[in-house]
Amino acid sequence: MTKLQALKKNLQEVRSDLRELRPGEIATHVKGMFSLARALPKFFRERVTVEQAEEEIKRALERREERFLEVARTRIYEHPASPYLKLLKLAGCEFSDLTTQVHRYGLEATLERLAREGVYLTSDEFKGKKEVVRGRQSFWVSPGDLKGAVSLPGFVAHSSGASGRPIRTVLSLDLIAAWSLGHCVLFSAHRLFSHSHAVYDAMLPASGSVINLLMNARVGIVTDRWFARKVRGANSLASWYHYMTSRLIVLTGKRYCPGFPGPELIGIEEIHRIVHWVLDRRREGKACCIRTTASNATRIARLAWEMGVSLEGTKFIVSGEPFTEPKREAIERAGAGAIAFYGAAPGMYIGFGCADPLNTGEVHVNEYMLAVVNRPTPLSQNGPPISPLLFTTLHRSASAMLLNVEIGDYATFARRDCGCALEKIGLTLHLHHIRSYDKFTSEGMNYFYGDLYAFFEQTLPSEFGGGPGDYQLVEEEDGSGQTRLTLVVHPEVGAVDEAKILLRLQEALAQGSSANQFQSGIWQDAGTLRIRREAPHASARGKILPLHIPR
Repeated sequence: MTKLQALKKNLQEVRSDLRELRPGEIATHVKGMFSLARALPKFFRERVTVEQAEEEIKRALERREERFLEVARTRIYEHPASPYLKLLKLAGCEFSDLTTQVHRYGLEATLERLAREGVYLTSDEFKGKKEVVRGRQSFWVSPGDLKGAVSLPGFVAHSSGASGRPIRTVLSLDLIAAWSLGHCVLFSAHRLFSHSHAVYDAMLPASGSVINLLMNARVGIVTDRWFARKVRGANSLASWYHYMTSRLIVLTGKRYCPGFPGPELIGIEEIHRIVHWVLDRRREGKACCIRTTASNATRIARLAWEMGVSLEGTKFIVSGEPFTEPKREAIERAGAGAIAFYGAAPGMYIGFGCADPLNTGEVHVNEYMLAVVNRPTPLSQNGPPISPLLFTTLHRSASAMLLNVEIGDYATFARRDCGCALEKIGLTLHLHHIRSYDKFTSEGMNYFYGDLYAFFEQTLPSEFGGGPGDYQLVEEEDGSGQTRLTLVVHPEVGAVDEAKILLRLQEALAQGSSANQFQSGIWQDAGTLRIRREAPHASARGKILPLHIPR
C-alpha cells in the first residue's frame, strides 16, 4: 500500500468514525439506554447457581450442531449480503449440504473442510482492511454485514486497540448472561466464591470492567472494589454515552445487588492502593481475587515484591494478552497465583483457566458458545509455520456472526481429561501457548514476529535488568520517512550497553530461518534498528505487547 493509499484509507476511517458518532444519533443512544434500564433489573434478579450453570452448559453442548445450523440458517443463509454466504456459494455449499455435512462428519470436521475450500476470513478481511479474494471472485466485508439479526438490550463498547484499530461491539445482556454460566463454573473450579473480589480494568468504552461486574453480580458475588482506568471517548457524544451507561449500570446494580461498587479512578502510579487493599483484607482473614490484564497483575506483584510484602492467598484472573512464564513467575514470587482467561474482540469469551493445568496459560475452550479449529494452510512466513485459529459463533446473541474467522491468534490444541470442574461438564478441549501473530514491514519486506514474548520478557531482563513489560519493539517512521524498528527500554531498567542490547535484538530477529538472517542483515546495513529510553506503550487497559505498531 502506498502512502497516498494509506492516507486515503485513514481519511475514510475518520469519516466512518464521524458517521458513527454524529450528534443525530443522540436519540438512538437515549433509546438504547432506556432499553438497557428496563432490562437491567431482571438481569440482576435472575441469579445463577453453580448447579444451574453446569446443567445449562451440558444441555448447550448436547445441542451444539443444531444450534450452529440454526444460527447459520438465520444469520447467513437468510441474509443475501452476508460475506459468508458468498463464500459458501463459491464452495457450492447450500444449507442442505451444510446440514448433511454437519450430521455426517461433525461440526469441527465440517468447519475444517469448509476452510480448505476457502470458506474463512482472515483478520484483515474480517475488519475490512483487505479485499476478500477467492479465485476470480473478490469483495469487501462491511461491519454492517456481520451484525446480529435482532436488537437486544445492551451497550456499545470498543476493544482497546492494542494491536490495531479499536473494534466497536454491541454487547447484549443476553450474551453476558450466557457468559456468566462459564464464569460461575470457573469460580467453582478454583474455589473463588469465598474470596474478596476486585476488578482493575478500564471503564467504558472498554468493556472489561463492566462485563466482569455484571457477571459477578449475576452469580451472586459481591465485588468489593472497582479500581478503574479511565478511557477517553472518541468525542464528547461518545464520552457522554459511556459515562451515562456506566452510571446507569452502577446505580441499578447498587439497588438490586448490595455492595455493587462504583469506579475508583487510579493510574499506574497509584497501584499501591490495590496492594494495600489486599493487605487490609488479609488482616481481616480474607483472601483476595483480582480481575485484570496480565500486565497489570505483573505490575501489582512486582510492586508488592519491591515493598517487601506478600500477596499470599491472592488470585489474579488475567486476560487481554498472552499469560507467559515470566509473568507467572513474577506473580508467584510475590506469593500470589494466577488463572488465565482468554477473550477477544468482537465480544468473544473463548477460554476459562484450567484448575489443573499442565501448561502456563492453559484454558478450556468455551465450546458451548463457539467452535475453534486451525486454519488448514499455515501462514506464509519466514519462521516456523503458524496455523491461525478460526472461530465460529454458536450463540444466537453473539455480537458478530463468525464463520471460520481469524482474530490474529494461534495456539496449541489438546483434548484431555484433567479432572477439574470445567472438564466434568464437558469442556474437554484445551488451548495453551496462546499467542498473537503480527508483522512489521521495513525495507520492503514483511517479518512475522511470531513468539517474541520469551525474548522480551525473559532473555532481555535476565541479561540487562528489569522484568516483563520493560522492553518493547516499535515500528515507526523517522523524520525522513524511513521505517525504523525502535527498541524501547523503560528508564527504570537503569544503564544498559546500547550497542550490546541492539546486537542481541538483531540476533533474535535473525533466528528461525536463512530468510530471517538475510533480513536482519539488511536492517543492520540500513540502520533500521535503534534504541530509545521511555516507558513502553500500554493500551488503555494497561496491556504491553512485545510489538507496537502505531495506527
